[in-house]
Amino acid sequence: MMRLRFLFVVLMFTSALHAQRSDLGLWTTLSVNKDLGDKLVFNFDQEFRVRDNLTTVNLFYTNVGLTYKFNKNFRLAGTYRMINKHKEDGFWGIRHRLYADVIARLKPGRFTIAYRSRLQYEWRGYGYAAQFGYVPESYWRNLFKCSFKLNELFSPYIGTEMRWLIHDPRVAYHKGFDRTRFMGGVDYSINKMHQIGFYGLVQKEWNISDPETLYIIGIEYTINID
Repeated sequence: MMRLRFLFVVLMFTSALHAQRSDLGLWTTLSVNKDLGDKLVFNFDQEFRVRDNLTTVNLFYTNVGLTYKFNKNFRLAGTYRMINKHKEDGFWGIRHRLYADVIARLKPGRFTIAYRSRLQYEWRGYGYAAQFGYVPESYWRNLFKCSFKLNELFSPYIGTEMRWLIHDPRVAYHKGFDRTRFMGGVDYSINKMHQIGFYGLVQKEWNISDPETLYIIGIEYTINID
C-alpha cells in the first residue's frame, strides 16, 4: 500500500511538471532620460520582445513618462505605454497602459537598495473584441532590487518582483498574486551619458489554469542627457 501511495505521488508530481509550460524569450530596450531641471526627468523607452524560443515576435512598446525627484531617496513617476501585441490568432492588437510609481532608494556604501511600488491599469483597443475591451485590468506590482558598484564601470544586481491582480474583467473570479519575477544582471557604464546592461530573468505564473514559466535574455541601452 505504501508503494502504491508513493507511486501515485510521483505520478502526480510528474504530471504537474509537464503541465507547466515554459518558453525562452529575448527583450531588448532603448531608454532615453532627459533632465528638465533639478527635479524633473523626461523618460522614453522603446522595447522589442521575441517569444516561442526566439522564433516569433511577441510585441514592441513605447513608454513616455515623467519622474519627479523629491530628494536623493524618494521619487514619483507616471508613464503611458502603447503596446503593439502579436496575438495568438496571428493578427496584431493595440493595448494601452498607465503606470503610477513610488520609488524609494537607499545607498549604504557601494550598495543601492531600491523598492518600487507600481499601480498599473491596462485596457485593450484596436484588434481586440469589443467585450471588456475598454474595461481596464489593474495590478499592483512590487519590485525589490539590490545593486553593487563594483567599480566605475560595472554594477551587478539582483532583484525580484511580485504582481498582485486587483481586477481583470476577463477573469473576474480571480484576485491575488499571479506572477513573480526573479532577475540578475550587470550594468556597464560606457561613459557618463551611455550605459549598456545585460540580464537574465525568470518569470513564473501562479494561480491560473495554464501557468507558464518564461526564461528571458535581456539587453538594455540607456542614454542620459543632462
